[in-house]
Amino acid sequence: MPVYDLDHVTLGVRHLYESAERLRRETGLRSHEGGWLEVMPTAHRVIPLPGGAFVNVESVIDHYAELPPGLGAFRDWFERTTRRGDHWMTWNLRARSRADLQDVARRLGGEVIEARGALHPDGTSTTTIMAPGDARKTWARGLPNWYYHEDMSRHPARTTPMTHERPLAAVAWLELGNDPAEVEEHIGKETFGALPLRFVSGGPGLHGVGLRTEDGDEIALRAPSGVSGLAALT
Repeated sequence: MPVYDLDHVTLGVRHLYESAERLRRETGLRSHEGGWLEVMPTAHRVIPLPGGAFVNVESVIDHYAELPPGLGAFRDWFERTTRRGDHWMTWNLRARSRADLQDVARRLGGEVIEARGALHPDGTSTTTIMAPGDARKTWARGLPNWYYHEDMSRHPARTTPMTHERPLAAVAWLELGNDPAEVEEHIGKETFGALPLRFVSGGPGLHGVGLRTEDGDEIALRAPSGVSGLAALT
């Protein structure tokens, strides 16, 4: 099985801009405009991380949009969860080739999904290519989906180069509440050994991200996992 890279982690927040500015004040991490989704009424800001990863700071922006039942339930979960404060919603890996992404879909019994991605204020948009496409198999269990980017120069972590107020050297650790054996089976032994994972109590999903700064210090981003609410929906 190939090695997959960390692509992004999603921090759900109630107020997109206030929360991004609060993170900057508290941690020195800057963000740039990430756009909004046409189908799911959320918008996000991007905090670029070393290694081509990023923190996706995301919030609901249309609380009254008429949505199909599945999307409506997903929006309601996001809204209810973030009303109680910041929560980690998902974490996601990146396939290095389309063939690797197709292998993920076959192995997990899903499919490769291509859809219009984020819309930007300048009129441009991206394409999301993702697998396995079933939240019951991944996010609702606190496990990752996989993404593939045909042109990494347009990856959200690279479109707007920036230096944080506390320059970063590496992603030091990811804290998960899952059973380690479950995570290893899902992502593969090779990726399990390559990612800086550590396991904590508190239930499935992401609970913290550690960032090592260039001066040898560490920034810890911690929040509860929002997975339990999504698991109840699916």
